[in-house]
Amino acid sequence: MTNAQRRAAWLASQKAEMDSLRTDRKPEPTPSSAFRPHEAGAYYLAAVGTVGTFKMFARDLKPPVYTYGITTIRFELDPDTGRWIWFDGERNQSPRRTQDGWRLGSKRLHDTREGAEAELQREMVKNGDRVTKVHDLPDEVAALKKIRSAHHPDRNPDSDGDLYQAVVEKLDRMRTLSLAEA
Repeated sequence: MTNAQRRAAWLASQKAEMDSLRTDRKPEPTPSSAFRPHEAGAYYLAAVGTVGTFKMFARDLKPPVYTYGITTIRFELDPDTGRWIWFDGERNQSPRRTQDGWRLGSKRLHDTREGAEAELQREMVKNGDRVTKVHDLPDEVAALKKIRSAHHPDRNPDSDGDLYQAVVEKLDRMRTLSLAEA
């Protein structure tokens, strides 16, 4: 047996020994950096995307159309690593600690849906989109129904879809409140 063969055998035995030590115990996360989901269990991500094509040398460039959405996330504990993960359809992602909270990828995790909605409102203002808040609408059902019929997308092709959707949401909320009180 040559020295190179002896050295290769020794390195292989060292590697096998290290691998056996590594698999015997699971890594313990440190308490300060360990992610633990809160009691409600759900977290929210505010997602802003663009729709439309960009033509490099076109003369009449149109600005992109932005889409806004909120993704509800429920983390699961990975038994192999002991980390909390979420499968996004392509790969497992786990939250990471930053100075201002937790992030999933490049997006900030929100504990409440209201926090994610507030971030979406800020993004809408930044992108120049019209922001219609449900609490800005009148509380009278008759006035809401007039706004709804004036902005119905089937009757008026130039209608404001966001305003129509906000009115429908407010009417639904008012209906559920009146049913809960009865």
